[in-house]
Amino acid sequence: MRRAYFIFYVTVLIGHCASGQSGNYFLSHYAPTDENIDYLSFDIVQSEKGIIYFANKNGVVEFDGRNWDVIESPGAIYSLAIANGNDLYYGGLTGFGKLALADNGTTIFQSLSTDVSAGNIFKSKTLGKKVYFLNEGHLYVFNVETQSIELTIDAEPGASFTGMYELDGVLYLADANSALHKLDKGKLIPASFPFLDGEELLFVHKLIDSPHYLIGTASNRLFSYSSAAAIEINSEDSGYLQDNVVVGGKWVNENLIAIGTLSGGVVFINPVTGTTEEIINYYTGLPDNEVFALMTDFNQGVWVGHDYGFTRIAPYLPFRTFNHYPGLSGNLLTAYSDDNLVYVGTSVGLFKLNKEEVYSEETYYVTRLRKTTVEEEKTERKKSRRGLFGFLKKNKDQEEEKGGEEPDQKQGVKKVVEKRTRKVLETLDYGYKKVAGIEGKVTHFMNVEGKFIAAGVGGVFEIEGLEATPVFTMPVRTIFYSPSLKQLLVSTYNDRIRTLRNNEDKWEETFLLDTLRAYVGNIFEDHIQNIWLCGRADVVKVELVDAKISTISSVPFATTVLDETMGFSQGVEVFVAASGAFHRYDVINHVFVKYDSLPGPRKYFTSMGTFWYNDGHKWGTVDANLKNRLNLQWLGLFPDIRTLTMADNGSGLWLITSNNELYKFTRSELREIAKSYPLFLKEVRGSESKLLLGNLFSIDQRESALSFEFVQPEYTNALAIEYQYMIEGISKSWSDWSTTNNVVNFPFLTPGSYKLRIKSRDLFGVVSELKPVDFRVIPPYWKQTWFYALEFVFFASLVFLSLKLSAANRKYRYISQLLSILTVIMLIQLVQNTAESFIEVQTTPVMDFFIQVFIALLILPLEYKMRELMTKASEGQYDLKRLKRVKP
Repeated sequence: MRRAYFIFYVTVLIGHCASGQSGNYFLSHYAPTDENIDYLSFDIVQSEKGIIYFANKNGVVEFDGRNWDVIESPGAIYSLAIANGNDLYYGGLTGFGKLALADNGTTIFQSLSTDVSAGNIFKSKTLGKKVYFLNEGHLYVFNVETQSIELTIDAEPGASFTGMYELDGVLYLADANSALHKLDKGKLIPASFPFLDGEELLFVHKLIDSPHYLIGTASNRLFSYSSAAAIEINSEDSGYLQDNVVVGGKWVNENLIAIGTLSGGVVFINPVTGTTEEIINYYTGLPDNEVFALMTDFNQGVWVGHDYGFTRIAPYLPFRTFNHYPGLSGNLLTAYSDDNLVYVGTSVGLFKLNKEEVYSEETYYVTRLRKTTVEEEKTERKKSRRGLFGFLKKNKDQEEEKGGEEPDQKQGVKKVVEKRTRKVLETLDYGYKKVAGIEGKVTHFMNVEGKFIAAGVGGVFEIEGLEATPVFTMPVRTIFYSPSLKQLLVSTYNDRIRTLRNNEDKWEETFLLDTLRAYVGNIFEDHIQNIWLCGRADVVKVELVDAKISTISSVPFATTVLDETMGFSQGVEVFVAASGAFHRYDVINHVFVKYDSLPGPRKYFTSMGTFWYNDGHKWGTVDANLKNRLNLQWLGLFPDIRTLTMADNGSGLWLITSNNELYKFTRSELREIAKSYPLFLKEVRGSESKLLLGNLFSIDQRESALSFEFVQPEYTNALAIEYQYMIEGISKSWSDWSTTNNVVNFPFLTPGSYKLRIKSRDLFGVVSELKPVDFRVIPPYWKQTWFYALEFVFFASLVFLSLKLSAANRKYRYISQLLSILTVIMLIQLVQNTAESFIEVQTTPVMDFFIQVFIALLILPLEYKMRELMTKASEGQYDLKRLKRVKP
């Protein structure tokens, strides 16, 4: 039985470790630099908009994928609950409440517990239209619809509350006496679950859109519960959970659960089989092994709060990390895999991922028979003699025999118990080992005629396991195997091209291009067996006829190129990328001309016979078969890729980022895992403060320096979402797609009505458009029509008084005329502003001038009549009182 168990255990370890070679889960680390954000978090929740909230020692921390905001509170926040999809309720040191918007547009804490003086709320939970808040002495039931506390339940004397859980829509409370209570019609009644065997509940988590619950107990037992039936999850690594102390657990989906521990990171377990799928701890990329809080988001990503910030674990992204296995050192440069082999080239050498067996010594005892010697028989006869206290001696001898030898019934034979030790396979793991014989950079891998070749500054080497055999010992810039020549072309650091042929397992130099001296950083071959050598700002064409070199010529560029060139062949065409543009080979004129049908590459490189480029929006390749084989949109998560190489004979890709991370990408159709969160308007800011959000709002022109911020949450890489906007009233065209267009700034806006439209686009090209945001910019009061009308009335009153004075006394005539002119001017201004208020089209200052001239011409007859009236009235030719002309 012991042997059978040992074989089973080793089989499990081998199976577990075999899956380990597939790499570790993809991790995203967040360490916000805001000094008001403490990394000690007690709870994590997510709203339907996708915003994630952390219950923090300094308040509530809000994260939308791009921005970290902290809503500071007077005391620590211990628990969070979401109601109505997006309303956040909290419980903490000073009581409970919810987040609300103040009059100035800022988010504040609105206390809901002032009437009950509740404190130290350590649990919050939403069920239907009610939010439950719990502290040691009381349960508070808050009605979301009436926004009032409808019920308060006290703990029994001497039995404080310790936990709150939900099962099948029913609320359960645990107390310090390990008793379980059920809330029924506003009262607590005793409850129990037979499968718990009286054990204390530690956590309960419901799978989204499913009747399944995950239950954990204080003794580290796990259960899958559904419809009053529970099945215990027998984890194969239950010892690991026991040693590291379970603190929480969450469903990821029906086939995966995440268990957080106090000192062992997060363990991912298949709840059906109990198999450990992955352990994410310090050795596999988690910054700290102590888990503060755990949460599964809507995209099946697991959030972990720890002492160094926050980490999101993505089990179902088609990327696995390979740089966390021990033994790897240096800056990563390239990678290769084939079947079960994984090699990584770095700045310090070549490393192979090796399976390592870890053994421990086990002590055991073996009982066997052996013949006694003559002296032993004499000793036994002496022991058998009895004296006065012979019975005591006999007992003592029997005790000694139990620990050593036991005489057999047969004469001259003894049973001997021997202590022995043996090596026991404790675990199988993977680690990198350096390949002997290579020092310095390894930049290129290639499989040539069944032989694995590595090249770098140390030269060219043939690799077999952990041994490297030198093929060529000069520093190498690049290598290429020509199918036509069946030779290896090597570009060296002294600007020479060396050619090598494998002849009966021996490499020999053929000197085909020994007369050519040129800097060559990239080599490729086209469909008609021409070899192209790409250098700095020039390209050399080597024409072959019957696998022999015919001519060698330099191909110029139609426009000046000051950059290192890289080329590729696509069908019958030959292209070279340089200086951020593609150039096509013109066969007739023997020149490279700029080619605009392909997007201009921002970044580009060649590897393993394939050309890769990034046009500023996504990664692409000229290999149509590769595009069809792999879902390359996923590469948009990594705009900073340094190297891309083939993996596993083209079934995947190796990619190295600027952060020195090594990922293996495999084909994936898990689009549902990457479902998009909704696009929404996060905030509008004026020059001095935030503005309240609404369907239509108005802003004074003096405050027209507006900033609109839109967000579509994305937690793998926020830069994977691009935005595009258009402002109706200013322009009629959409802006370019950009990751920074989520913030739309207006330094100044003229009075008028505006409509802001915004779109977002995710990795897979799915476009979301938000309902237009309507707003108006109103002029200051001294530029509004009513103010001009008031001015007109004021000056008209003065003119009327002056005319009365002028009629009474001739010496006031000049004052009357001056006031008359001012009144006419104000009338013109009034008419102009009234007319302009009905013109919604935004114009230039020159156009505004012509509009004002046109309006002035229209009201010129009115001005003339008014001037004539006022002049005659001042000269006594018009009776203002009777409004009729006076006869001369």
